[in-house]
Amino acid sequence: MNDPSRTLKHWLVLAIACGMSASAVGITMNVIGVFYTPVAQDLNIYRGSFALHATLASVALAVISLFFTPLLYRYGWKKVLTTGVTLASFSTMAMAFTTQLWVFYILGIIRGIGAGLYAMIPLSMIINNWFEKKKGFAMSLSFGSTGIAGALFSPVFTALINALGWEYSFIVMGLVMIALALPAILYHYELDPKDEDLLPYGYDETEEANQRLIKQPNWTNFSYTNIAFILIFVIAFTHTSIAGISQHLPGYAESNFLSEQVGGILLSAVMIGNITFKLIIGSLSDRLGIVKASVIMLVLTAVSISMLLTLSNTYLLIFSAFLFGTVFTIPAVALPLLTTEFFGKELYVRIYPILSFSAGIGAALSMTLVGYAYDFTGSYALAFTIALVFIAVNIPLLFIAQKHTPKHT
Repeated sequence: MNDPSRTLKHWLVLAIACGMSASAVGITMNVIGVFYTPVAQDLNIYRGSFALHATLASVALAVISLFFTPLLYRYGWKKVLTTGVTLASFSTMAMAFTTQLWVFYILGIIRGIGAGLYAMIPLSMIINNWFEKKKGFAMSLSFGSTGIAGALFSPVFTALINALGWEYSFIVMGLVMIALALPAILYHYELDPKDEDLLPYGYDETEEANQRLIKQPNWTNFSYTNIAFILIFVIAFTHTSIAGISQHLPGYAESNFLSEQVGGILLSAVMIGNITFKLIIGSLSDRLGIVKASVIMLVLTAVSISMLLTLSNTYLLIFSAFLFGTVFTIPAVALPLLTTEFFGKELYVRIYPILSFSAGIGAALSMTLVGYAYDFTGSYALAFTIALVFIAVNIPLLFIAQKHTPKHT
């Protein structure tokens, strides 16, 4: 008899989630930067003015996350998914047919709304529902696909822009987004495997029963004034607000009298670190627990920033940039796992959208805030120092939050 908690379908669903992640975040957020310079030069506008459409998309993605759960319950998963893919991909293709900034801004907002309907919240729900064992690995692989997509498609679209122009490249980008998400639309699966008479991968009925005995009495008394919830909300915002440093590494290199090539290599090193450490934190979480794994990533991020602040050797700076890829592990992998660990699956759909919103707003503001820090001081040292302070504060906050979860109160 086949084990309903260990089937091929579990891994097919994971593969589908990777495609969704690459489409909704990898393409729309990690590749869009290659369009900034060619579009700005062709339309004779500031790069920052055009890049603002990406910030608006990030804000829209964060806001729509707050409404995903009621939309899911009202319309069903496949309708929400199909709508999201349609909005994100067609708004991207529509950018090929305009030269007006305000139209780019509107299309950016539409793209963010669409991407949000099949990005962080549904992805984390799928992994949480379909995986009990190896959940950290599954979460890290699915969200790590955003970095893989960025690394693979950035040079592809750079070449396409040079060969075809940015207009046709936007059309190709929209088509690639559809292709990556199409298996998730066409393949039959439910958000919850139990609706298909299956169980989460590695499901242990005894362990699940013990968890319910511990946690059930606390759920009815949960409040959003819970200390753990407030602290994780703060951690999500402050940590993602330093992630924007990565996009300023080319400027950091220039400010330190390094070549443009070195700046590009630093950015590539961050992307490679992004992929690598997302996979590592998943394995660490499965072995050590998500709290210890998160602390390790936070410490490594602090080490990388300290190295960037103090070192001048090019090769060591490249390694520091690679190590800075740890900054992306907290919002992408740790946050959904911490939500499940601290509050359980029963409250996940209520709590994680709010935490994701906090992280999304922090990410949307980060690039601008880091830029202003440089504009006002003539150096990136202030942004780096603030980042170190945030990390130093967030590590103890994480342990305090752990002690005040409903499981421990």
